[in-house]
Amino acid sequence: MSKAVTILTGFLGAGKTTFLNQAIGERPEVRHAIVENEFGKEGIDGELIIKPDNEIFELNNGCLCCSLNDGIYDILNELSQKTEQFDELIIETTGIADPAAVAGPFFSHSEIKKDFPVKRVICLVDTELIEDQLIETDEAIKQIAFSDIILLNKTSNVNPEYLEKIEEKLLGINPFVKVFREKEMIFPVKEIFATERDQEIEYKLKPGRRLAFNHGKIVSHTFYFDQPFNDKELQMRLFGYLVFEARGLYRIKGIVHGKNVNHKLILQSVGQSLSITGGKPWNEGEVRQSKIVFIGKDLKRDFFENMLNECLAE
Repeated sequence: MSKAVTILTGFLGAGKTTFLNQAIGERPEVRHAIVENEFGKEGIDGELIIKPDNEIFELNNGCLCCSLNDGIYDILNELSQKTEQFDELIIETTGIADPAAVAGPFFSHSEIKKDFPVKRVICLVDTELIEDQLIETDEAIKQIAFSDIILLNKTSNVNPEYLEKIEEKLLGINPFVKVFREKEMIFPVKEIFATERDQEIEYKLKPGRRLAFNHGKIVSHTFYFDQPFNDKELQMRLFGYLVFEARGLYRIKGIVHGKNVNHKLILQSVGQSLSITGGKPWNEGEVRQSKIVFIGKDLKRDFFENMLNECLAE
């Protein structure tokens, strides 16, 4: 039986463990297995100090817990022997981690993908500090770029106008992300866990914003196409790019209008892995338009534009 996976990321001090404790507390009917990638005085259950060893042990709330000291394959292999003891798996990454590195096996290994499907990648954002973090470190940008959900935390510490500015900036990096907000230290736990990647994917950036993020060498290139794609050609070209040419690429994601395809195609990359999967049907009267985003360092817009144009259906 497969076990749903949630990957929890966010920069140091963003509030990941606080959110995790609340998520466990508000869903007592769900038995969790927790993989911790960073350790400190505050751990799961608030009182428990997580021990940095490789043993899977049981917390006093019934959750299983272990540390990510060894490889993720070893942990998943052991958890696969204990599937009757938990319902869902949550992986909390270290604050300076690139979540794509942790998520890689879940998308590239067919058995893991089947047994442990990733349902959502959540990024906690400290609204007071995120602008400085985006300037000072690539990891914060990678975390935003890779996530399906952004949870704005510590919102009472900034004014509403600034909060709107932050949200627009984050959507400029990743216009497909779904944004939630903490309010008075209460997280919208049930709404977040009801959200699944690829099920409700939407392009969130406001109309007219074509190149929304450009910080030094880090850019987010967004492309729009009304003409349908040859989806097999698109997959082949992008796969070749990822394997042989990609340098500095953090993420590809998009909604693709394929020729003679009556549903949306969901495009995304994880490392050198690429997938194009079926999404929801196009609504009656909906404009069938492809929207594709490339996020990374030193990415040349003309190169991607030419490559995508060559994949359009005749």
